[in-house]
Amino acid sequence: MEQEEAQQGERLWTRTFIVLMGVNFCSALSFYLIMVKITEFAMDTYGLAHSVAGLLISGFVIAALLTRLFFGGRIDSWGVKRSLAIGAVVNAVSMVLYLVPMGFVPLMAVRIAHGFGFAIMSGSAAAGAALVIPRARYGEGIGYFSMMQALATGVGPFVAILITNTLGGYVPMFACAAVVAVLALLSLALLDIPPRQEEALEHDAPKHMHLEKGKRGIGALVQLSVLPLALTLLLVYVGYSGVLSFITLYAGERGLSDAVSVYFVVYAAIILVSRPPVGMRIDRKGENSTIYYCFASLAVGFVLLAFADNAVLLLVSAAFIGFGIGATQSIVQAVIARDTPPAELGKANSTFFMSMDLGSGVGPIVIGAIIPFIGYSGSYLVLAAAALVAGGVYHVAHGRKQPKRHP
Repeated sequence: MEQEEAQQGERLWTRTFIVLMGVNFCSALSFYLIMVKITEFAMDTYGLAHSVAGLLISGFVIAALLTRLFFGGRIDSWGVKRSLAIGAVVNAVSMVLYLVPMGFVPLMAVRIAHGFGFAIMSGSAAAGAALVIPRARYGEGIGYFSMMQALATGVGPFVAILITNTLGGYVPMFACAAVVAVLALLSLALLDIPPRQEEALEHDAPKHMHLEKGKRGIGALVQLSVLPLALTLLLVYVGYSGVLSFITLYAGERGLSDAVSVYFVVYAAIILVSRPPVGMRIDRKGENSTIYYCFASLAVGFVLLAFADNAVLLLVSAAFIGFGIGATQSIVQAVIARDTPPAELGKANSTFFMSMDLGSGVGPIVIGAIIPFIGYSGSYLVLAAAALVAGGVYHVAHGRKQPKRHP
């Protein structure tokens, strides 16, 4: 009997885990479906300057950041199911409101609400996954789970471009995003966090909440123990933002507009293929066995992108960048989930996502400021250097402290 329970405890592919993966994918997909076109939509609809239209991205990012900062710890006290329900409802309502004709100010309000819902939803889904994944299979489990979000970063922009180009206008794109968000909300009816996991969270909560009361300043809002890894991921996502925000303009300048439509497909495909073996490898050999290759792959990808003068080089760069960003995100998330006490998973995952949000929000501003001086190619070379800096930060803050592991 005990052996059967132990085997049950090592099961990865439970209904709850599969539902959480689906919710994570739908949440991220609806976000990326809109993000790649929201600035263009505002400029076309309201006749705004690029800098003003860009506030729609900034407003979302700021709302998500503040939500993770001030509500991340609430996920631990609210519980996963309640937090997911709150986030999913706000997310779905926001998506439906995009379909309603409105002025720029109401649209900004919708973006802020969307940022709140997305932050709560993604943070609580990650906390739930960390609770139901067997500890011995964290690398593999988090690899599959975070693969859904990483896939959305490739599938979302591709589908948005495809829909707007073939169906015309932005309404079909918003409608698609709304349908995806509503599906995520409805799927919560299938969610069942096992009592053992919920009890473990509640059992640990008093002890850790007592520690929280003694904390002041930033330590009361973010998980300080994961900040070094979060800084590493922030630098990586500054690089991703440089691809997401400027790749279509860069490709157009180089006469590669046809190839760029396939760019995100290659990016997503590499993530899909690489995530499972990367997750299993870090379970056996530890994070250091793989993550340094990720930083190198990212740097190579940006160098190739900087000199891409044909479709082949452009798409090869997508493969290197896809592996570098996708695998790094998976590894960092798995390490955070593995090393964080259950009662602090909500705040830890919020800190993790904050680094991604901040990188995605700050990146376009910084890169956009240097493009007039060094061009797109020069900017991508700067991002290649940033990838190597991220590897150095990881090594000093975390990597050098990890013992060597063998299969």
